[in-house]
Amino acid sequence: MPTFRRRLGRSVRVEVFREYCANSSIHGVRYFDRDERTTCERFWWLVVFLLSMLGCCVMIYKTYVKWNQAPIIVTFSEKTTPVWDIHFPAITICPETKVHTKTLNFTAEMNALLEDYNYINGTSDRESIDQLKAVAQLCNTLFHSKYNLLQYLNETDEDVVGMLKNMSLSRHGTLGLCQYCNQYTICGEHLKETLTEEGFCYTFNMMPEEDIFRKSSLHADYTYTESWFSFSENETLAPLYARGAGLHAGLTLFLRQIKEDVDYMCTGFSQGYKLMIHDPGEYPQVSMRNMRIPFGHEISIALKPQMMITSQSAADFSWEKRQCFFNHERYLRYFNIYNQENCELECLTNVTQAICGCVRFSMPRSNDTKVCPLSMFHCMSDVKWIVYDIDDPERPVNEEITAMVDRCNCLPACSSISYDVETTQTTLDLEKFLRVNHEYDRSDKFYITTIAIYFKESYFITSKRSELYGWVDFLANCGGLLGLFMGVSILSLLELCYYITIRPFSVRSKIASIEKRDTNEVQNVMLPVITKRE
Repeated sequence: MPTFRRRLGRSVRVEVFREYCANSSIHGVRYFDRDERTTCERFWWLVVFLLSMLGCCVMIYKTYVKWNQAPIIVTFSEKTTPVWDIHFPAITICPETKVHTKTLNFTAEMNALLEDYNYINGTSDRESIDQLKAVAQLCNTLFHSKYNLLQYLNETDEDVVGMLKNMSLSRHGTLGLCQYCNQYTICGEHLKETLTEEGFCYTFNMMPEEDIFRKSSLHADYTYTESWFSFSENETLAPLYARGAGLHAGLTLFLRQIKEDVDYMCTGFSQGYKLMIHDPGEYPQVSMRNMRIPFGHEISIALKPQMMITSQSAADFSWEKRQCFFNHERYLRYFNIYNQENCELECLTNVTQAICGCVRFSMPRSNDTKVCPLSMFHCMSDVKWIVYDIDDPERPVNEEITAMVDRCNCLPACSSISYDVETTQTTLDLEKFLRVNHEYDRSDKFYITTIAIYFKESYFITSKRSELYGWVDFLANCGGLLGLFMGVSILSLLELCYYITIRPFSVRSKIASIEKRDTNEVQNVMLPVITKRE
């Protein structure tokens, strides 16, 4: 019986193989089992078939690697986008002059403090020390490298933000009139005070604080930006949409600076304003990215939006493949809105807290997080180099901090916008202007600066992340390669499955029935012969 089963199994395999070779739709297989082919011919066809299969597998593997590693492509959108379909950008302006001279004459008080320190046994009891230490947190590194005396004086738990707010420049004294879309209004009512690392700045058209920040995670000591509120029923809350291109549809600001308030000790020889143009949902980091605006000039800034969107086909891929995050994919502790800048600010905050044990006064923080005193200024400054130059070979590596920075993973947002700028400027001849208007006593009191910000063109081309190779394209490429090298189609694969699974059972039943019938016929023939011999 076992011999019969082995013979039956071998017969089934041979029969199925011959039948498949005779009827297969795959090119070259039919030559493997032809009686009229010699062994040399069949071997030649076998080698050709294997080489063709090898080439097909190599090409399919390369297609798979391309599909797996680079499935997304960035192209231009099919249609142009009008500027009135997007928000007008947020504009943040930070004066280089930090305080009024009448409130605190920074240079005079610092010189007096140095004299006291040098002549009164290295001590001083001046009442302005706390104010000087608060303002010194806004000064540049050159000041801290030269006048590091403040860092070693007795520290108090002063309210840095409260002191800066009380000493900061008057909003209505700094900001004159502004014009947006040919509508004149008071700038102070729409440019809201925003707390940044440059002190109190003024921001136009930024989202409200409750929309940007996750209020449940923030402390309740102070707010980071004022809320925009309407003054009439017809006025739209921020962020405002653009009205069009050109100066008439943009924002024009008239700024003034009292000359006697300008201080060169804290901020250095570059005086004027720092201006940042950013997305309305981005909290500004003015020290990281800004434009310098000098006193006494008229500045014209033409904007050209650079917007990136992500198609639905690309959204189906993981963030590792598309290299961007949607708002629901990346959770930020302090921010409701995900973008690369907000993520980097939160990362900088976390690393600062880990290294210094506190955070800068302008950083988002929780109730149990301390604000760094002036003595930690160099620690806070060094953290920026750690975060943004993590691969610097000359910097000693701390594995824990490096891992923390790597976990930040601040990829761009899948929908983002930036602005290319073109600037022109000219000098304002204020003295002659005032003389013509019979105002002779004002030209020596103020620096006047005007800024015009507008979209250069009415339409712009949007960039789009879209699917380069989806699974449909991958299957189509694989099918094309299989057809090119071997003539294989889906039916060929189903045919192969048929001959492996279903057909052997049919052939086995057929051969078994034939052998059983032949066995019965032999027995019927032999039976009379055996009987006759008896």
